[in-house]
Amino acid sequence: MSETQSMPKMSVLSGRMSHLCAVIGSQMFMIGGYHKGEPEERFKDRDISVHLSDINIYSIQDATWRKVKASGCIPNRGSGMCMASHKKYIYAFGGLIINESGQREFSNTVHELDTETMTWRSLEPVPGSTPPGVPDRPSIRDKAAMVYYDGALWVFAGWGTRIDRTQHNSRFVPDMSHEFVGWNNELWRFDLKAMRWNSPQCSGNAPSPRAAHTLTMYSDHRAMLFGGRTREGRVSELYILNLDTLMWEGPLETGPGPEPRSLHTCTRLHDGNVLLLGGMNGNGDSVKAQWVLETGPDIKWKRVELCEEKLCARTWHTAAAYQVSDNCSELLVFGGSPDNIWMPKHKYWANMVRFNYGVKPLYEICLDYISRCNEAEQPENMEIVTDINSRKKVLEAASCSFIDSVPIYDMESIGPTSAS
Repeated sequence: MSETQSMPKMSVLSGRMSHLCAVIGSQMFMIGGYHKGEPEERFKDRDISVHLSDINIYSIQDATWRKVKASGCIPNRGSGMCMASHKKYIYAFGGLIINESGQREFSNTVHELDTETMTWRSLEPVPGSTPPGVPDRPSIRDKAAMVYYDGALWVFAGWGTRIDRTQHNSRFVPDMSHEFVGWNNELWRFDLKAMRWNSPQCSGNAPSPRAAHTLTMYSDHRAMLFGGRTREGRVSELYILNLDTLMWEGPLETGPGPEPRSLHTCTRLHDGNVLLLGGMNGNGDSVKAQWVLETGPDIKWKRVELCEEKLCARTWHTAAAYQVSDNCSELLVFGGSPDNIWMPKHKYWANMVRFNYGVKPLYEICLDYISRCNEAEQPENMEIVTDINSRKKVLEAASCSFIDSVPIYDMESIGPTSAS
């Protein structure tokens, strides 16, 4: 990344929701979303949403943000996009975007961001890639879910315009208040090498049409689908999709589990389990309760309490995992709203909450402690160091009698901002 593309570092970023994020290396990339704007006089009693297209990078090592400029075919501002990442690339699909005329419209475009060159490009399917009369791409939609697997992007369901011809056994369910929009349960696959969409035919019991759900890879070839909003309301159903055999399993019986929700996050951890955070429940309230899906032979939910004093209720946030070791993941949770987001006025979180899940290596705990100590706390034979190689040398030479006082869960939080 060239110096001209990067702006000064920041410790705080503006509150927002419906943004995208991905951890690549030791950085978290955050894209777009929306936050509050200044309303006209006649709209003083409600919030005006401002859609963003900015890219901000969070350094996991020094806990600072920096804004970067991208080039190429930059996506329109919008909300409700879904994303996946692989190696140095971030992929974004669909969403409710703001077009060149300033009007809102659904999208079905795939955009790819090269995080090394900070260059966007639009991935259009090859002309003539499908037989006559067969759609060459998904319908326009937002709040779909997407994963990367085996050289392809897999997109499931979403909310958008009426589909005249669904694929295979998929369905479209219209919204009772909007005849020409609604939910679908189509599965689409975009081959990134052939640049071609196709709709695979699956076996098993497919989930019903929905939106605002999550689809999360938890093993080499399996993805879990949880929750979402259907025409009947929010659900807590759990399904498994085998991407090799194209077979759905579910809804699974897992005993006691989370309440129905949408606009939540499900994040794969170092051990293959999945952490469920936040979301909106059936009453429209933001959820605080946290759950881990244990993905062993006997799949089941487990209620957990992870730094709950910092990790407040939130909806439409992001959560990403940075693998510290084979036995520990560091979770980075940003943004969202603590309120019912469909009400005229609501707040946006502007905080980054960080915490460890699992057992962090003692060596890493020592390095973190050394890097965060101020000069007054340093032993006489220890100097303040910042780079990793120097930290290692100092650790080998210094006394480590302070280790017992270092907490396993390490959090930082910057607090909420009001949209009123």
